[in-house]
Amino acid sequence: MFKSILNKNKYIDSWFWDRYTINSYNGCQFGCVYCDARSEKYHLPTDFENDIVVKKDAALMLDKRLTNARTLLPDVVALSGTSDPYQPIEAKFKNTRQCLEVLKKHRYPVHIITKSRLVLRDLDLLEEIGKQTTWCTISITITTTNSEIARFLEKRAPLPQIRFAMIKTIKEKTENIQAGVLFIPVVPYLCDSDEILEEMVKKSKEVGADYILIAGGMTMRDLQAKWFLKHLKERYPELIERYEELYNFKYNPDFYDGDYEPTKDYIINLHKKIFALCEKYKIAYRIKRFIPQDFRKKSYLVAENLLNDAYHRQVCGSNYNLF
Repeated sequence: MFKSILNKNKYIDSWFWDRYTINSYNGCQFGCVYCDARSEKYHLPTDFENDIVVKKDAALMLDKRLTNARTLLPDVVALSGTSDPYQPIEAKFKNTRQCLEVLKKHRYPVHIITKSRLVLRDLDLLEEIGKQTTWCTISITITTTNSEIARFLEKRAPLPQIRFAMIKTIKEKTENIQAGVLFIPVVPYLCDSDEILEEMVKKSKEVGADYILIAGGMTMRDLQAKWFLKHLKERYPELIERYEELYNFKYNPDFYDGDYEPTKDYIINLHKKIFALCEKYKIAYRIKRFIPQDFRKKSYLVAENLLNDAYHRQVCGSNYNLF
């Protein structure tokens, strides 16, 4: 049972620019082996790729929440988090589309994060939201250009070439939607070779992506780490020792006590490579922010510049305290 469909962040997310989040479902049928939603903090079923919770009357609850809100201001709503809003079950229940119709009614900008072709079904609605609010973004998660590796990491998701084609379609068929690639996570030793990094950036540019956003430090914790390492050992056992060094642990199938992210040197080196490639191919590595046309406009513009600078300093190992 869930009490609210709309979650308000304490602070606006400085990567995806969302103030609010919506998960149309609990659990995700794509079953990506690295998914952080398997972590204990989310309290989802262990078999969360098959045990999917459909949030009944989600759109009705959302409409009631926004209609009765006294302190909420229209700002970016991210549809994603612990589940893909366009996982296969959406074709039947349409929770995501119904929520989008409510957000359009109340004039809220939207950020869709997905791996699914089903998002193309709603381009008409998303284009209307983009035109109405001046900001609608679709981020397609792509972690590799290698189909074999993709089948290991994201066994039920569309292949990478299909997802790149989705971006091309979005950019060709719409005028008011910002669309790009989330290269998140960059999975160590499977997706971080110089060849894959360059192919990811090059292909993103070729299909017309507005940006390629990366998170070079794939996170590892509790149940999620155990699940990932179990499958890694089965498929790529030769990589376990390298992960032990990168995340500071000794493999045990019963528990994980390593670091949350890779070593600092690894993260800095990876980001510098990506940024150099983005400069080479003339593609942004940040998402353009929603700027409201009210009393918040000036502060949002200033904050966007500062946060972009802080992001670059942070991932490149510089001091990102600007004051």
